[in-house]
Amino acid sequence: MSSAKYTLSFTTGAALIYESVIVADLYAELQNWPKVRSKLMAENSFQSRTESTLKKLYGEISRRLKHLTDDQLNLLAMGTDEQKQALVWLAICRQYQFIYDFTIEVIIPQYEAAHFLLTHADYDAFFNTKAEWHDNLDSASRQTKSKARQVIFKMLKECGLISDENELIYQKLDEHLCQVIGKASDDLRLYPGNS
Repeated sequence: MSSAKYTLSFTTGAALIYESVIVADLYAELQNWPKVRSKLMAENSFQSRTESTLKKLYGEISRRLKHLTDDQLNLLAMGTDEQKQALVWLAICRQYQFIYDFTIEVIIPQYEAAHFLLTHADYDAFFNTKAEWHDNLDSASRQTKSKARQVIFKMLKECGLISDENELIYQKLDEHLCQVIGKASDDLRLYPGNS
């Protein structure tokens, strides 16, 4: 077994697109992560009921968004809904190797083979294969496995990669978004129909 760990801490929230846009907008204004945090906390920008929830959500979102370039963050703040969904998905995949690998090893090959229905069995097979090589996955409880699957499918829906019926959706990325992501970047492979 591998000692390298896949983290399943993405269960804190799903895609969190609305909140991610707020943080990206603050970053575009302030250009400084500590100042973004201070302003967000002072104004309770997410309208959280408790300070601990606000801190937890900000921590999750900032870890993701710190993987994006300034140009990507600006587009996340000011772009179309489709651009925002795509950039949140990019940030999620960059933060979580497990989700990145699931996308590259399961979602994209299925799309390319015209198997458009993404099932829980597809996810479970991927999880079980990875669990053979990663101790923390192998020892995860049934509840943790179920929650991780639930959150990933919710993220995929919120980011527009699958329908409510779990059908994979072709991602028509506009020219500006492709430039901001990087035309030569392997990251374009994270979107069905763009590999």
